[in-house]
Amino acid sequence: MLSVILLGLVFSSAGLVGAGLLTWLGLVSFANINLVPFSFMNALTTLGLLFMYESVFEVSRVRDFLIYVVVSFFFHAGRLSVLLQGEDKRLRVFFLSAGHTKNEYVLNYLFKRSIRKNIASLLLCWGLMSLTIALRNLGSWKLQGFWIGVFLLCLGVTSFLLDRKY
Repeated sequence: MLSVILLGLVFSSAGLVGAGLLTWLGLVSFANINLVPFSFMNALTTLGLLFMYESVFEVSRVRDFLIYVVVSFFFHAGRLSVLLQGEDKRLRVFFLSAGHTKNEYVLNYLFKRSIRKNIASLLLCWGLMSLTIALRNLGSWKLQGFWIGVFLLCLGVTSFLLDRKY
């Protein structure tokens, strides 16, 4: 059971680091990286994808690692995109007009302000990953897990479409 908890933490942390680096590159450099397409990845969508994956495929350490880290990356990138969409553009202009660089704005303001939300995102993703890995060991849920995953995926995408702002 301890290995399940540690694996969930490793997968969630790797995804958060990757999403954080992508966000930082998009904000600091001149690369035009748009995180809005990732915002469909909410908790329901993530859990649905993981349930479907676990019910269809057998255990493979390398493939499991890649799938879990990619899903975790998409989850954290989606959470960061929602966080960044809520930022006030006027405050950014004020901060930059005061003589600060983009790098200082991102490091001194955005990342410090988002630490609690990133920790909450890490804990939520950790719980989703650990739950899915723990349920893998139950052989009786495989067939139901696929249909539950499809249902959760549909609910997650529908809730995203209904909640988004135009």
